[in-house]
Amino acid sequence: MLLEYKKLFNNKNFYLSICALVLLVVIAVWIGVKEHNEEYLLSERIYNQHFEKPIVDDMLNFVSPHKQWLGFTNNFASQLYYLIFPLLISIALVDSIFRERKSGYQHFIFMRMDRRKYYTAKFASTFLTAFFMFVLPLCLGVVLVNIFTNHWDYTAYANIYKGFVEGTLAIPDNVLSAFKGDIQPLFSNLLSMSPYAYVAVFYIIGGLFASVYVCMGLALSMFIKNYYLLIFMPQIIYTSIWFLAANHAKWAPFYFLAPEGIHGDNSISIMIIEFLLQIFITFVIYLIGMKKHEDVL
Repeated sequence: MLLEYKKLFNNKNFYLSICALVLLVVIAVWIGVKEHNEEYLLSERIYNQHFEKPIVDDMLNFVSPHKQWLGFTNNFASQLYYLIFPLLISIALVDSIFRERKSGYQHFIFMRMDRRKYYTAKFASTFLTAFFMFVLPLCLGVVLVNIFTNHWDYTAYANIYKGFVEGTLAIPDNVLSAFKGDIQPLFSNLLSMSPYAYVAVFYIIGGLFASVYVCMGLALSMFIKNYYLLIFMPQIIYTSIWFLAANHAKWAPFYFLAPEGIHGDNSISIMIIEFLLQIFITFVIYLIGMKKHEDVL
């Protein structure tokens, strides 16, 4: 597998993908930090006019910088990241087998390596790399938001969120109603522990789905002869599911991968079923492709 990473690091498309992903993260952070500062100052001014300081402090905890982490915020760059990540990651990874078969390098490899080891290394390295290419830029976004807002400890928010869910806060109901959107349909207990724990789970889930989409493209590369169609294939699959699930949004990964929890009927069982189904289909396509190209030599 080390050989696969050596080839990856010599691939200029890998750096193009990384730059595109990081650029979206930086733009999302810039917009998010600006929106947070404006919202905080406005909320502070309004609440100070109507409430005592202890209540004001509690309410300002709801205006937390973590809501500007990618996936929490709904700004354009954050949503674009979650919309086109299959394409941006595929640019670096999905054409690996395609290029080596077309250049004849695959013939050379098969003379030195068992073909099963070759295909296993390709799949494993693509899966792991796609996972980290999705997750690490998002983690960078968390760090940047914390740096620019000078906020690292979210214990106060976790405590206020727990009290909000349990209904034990000494804050007027008409004020709390403005924060009903904070209550998350999935993993709410994690958010009451720490936003870090909550967002980590969603970033990991997103990374797993990113890996499946890219690996599905890798499997299809053994059948598709057009380079540009191949590059866009993971994005086409991801977007097609979104359109097909228009009337059942809880089945569309675009809606359940982000930590913000757009739909209240999101279900962990649906996530698991859809992931297992997609990875199964990917394995089947990959194995058929391996069988198809058994006669390379």
